[in-house]
Amino acid sequence: MPTQTYRDRHTKERFERRQSAGEAGAITKSSRHVNGGAATSVSSQSPVASADSFVAESRRRVKADEVIYFATQLAVMVDTGVPLSEALDAISGPSSSGAMDEIVKDLSLRVKSGVEFSAALSAYPNVFNQLFVSLVKASEASGTMGEMLQRVSDYMEHQRQTRKQVKGALTYPVCMLSFCVLVVAALLAFVLPRFEQIYAGKGAVLPLPTRLLMAMSRGLVNHWQMVILALVGAACCLWFYLQSSSSRRLIDALRIRMPILGPMYRKAYLARSLRTMATMISTGVTMLDGLAITARVAGNVHYEKIWLNLADAVKEGATLSGQLLQCPLIPRTVTQMIAAGEKTGQLSIVMNRVAKFCEDELDVSIKTVTSLIEPLMIIVMGLLVGGIAIALLLPIFSMSNVIAN
Repeated sequence: MPTQTYRDRHTKERFERRQSAGEAGAITKSSRHVNGGAATSVSSQSPVASADSFVAESRRRVKADEVIYFATQLAVMVDTGVPLSEALDAISGPSSSGAMDEIVKDLSLRVKSGVEFSAALSAYPNVFNQLFVSLVKASEASGTMGEMLQRVSDYMEHQRQTRKQVKGALTYPVCMLSFCVLVVAALLAFVLPRFEQIYAGKGAVLPLPTRLLMAMSRGLVNHWQMVILALVGAACCLWFYLQSSSSRRLIDALRIRMPILGPMYRKAYLARSLRTMATMISTGVTMLDGLAITARVAGNVHYEKIWLNLADAVKEGATLSGQLLQCPLIPRTVTQMIAAGEKTGQLSIVMNRVAKFCEDELDVSIKTVTSLIEPLMIIVMGLLVGGIAIALLLPIFSMSNVIAN
């Protein structure tokens, strides 16, 4: 907190007692200090809350858009010469959400008390990830805070767009499958029982597909409570399993090996990793720190293992390209471009170009997946609904025999 003047010793002691008690709200004390004819008025505000009280809450309430907007605002204000503490005070206000507003206020108080901005940000690991903190720490050493914050904002914005593209490609099949499941459930619950009454009165032996559908329909109609309990139990078991580390390895392996979607996921993970690595190298972060952070933000345990093993190899003097050649998940073209950057001493420039190349490949892959999924889902729905319809109509095809019996 900046140096302050107090009217007397009693005022200072009272201020310190109220601050240590953690009272919420502002504690404003003004004093007049004559120094060469100049009068100074000082206003101080107690911390709204400590960082620890917001970490769990901020993870749930602070959105990525708010962090991007915060970084963009702060970059513009710092670039125009506004002091960091004043910029933080200006950003906090009615435009911010409750949690983000409290976080920004706490960051301002920490900075005013002499804490480095990167250290203040690290108190909120669920809001500002390690890449954000590392880039800000590098900018503190180089004096390029505004430029670095803009880089962070651009990086986060691009990552958000990439996630939206991948989610958008997966939204259509998920919606279509959900609709298909609802249609099948409606047929089993409401349509098949009517056909069962018709066929039961004829006394004929029904085809096997029809009998299977009738059995499923009776089970759903007569024991729907058990079906719901079974579904809820399966969902709970699946949720608990997904919390384990072994499930993450399995799911990550399925994502990168699935047909159609697998190539898209591989390119998404590679583009994210290379963009992170390019950003770290071009901003002056050490190679080992950059590899460690890249491993944390890779998003897939198999790609995370690649970057961690690469960091261990670099510690022993190995080159990036030499180790990447041994990784089947890294395309050879990418490795060759990185090798060229190492030879020419322009690794940061080459890494940015490689990251842009991978992101363009990801865009093409997303469009390809989207174009393939639409007809595939139509075929799946046609097979399910059409199969049920055919199973219902099979007895009608032999209706003459049924009537004769």
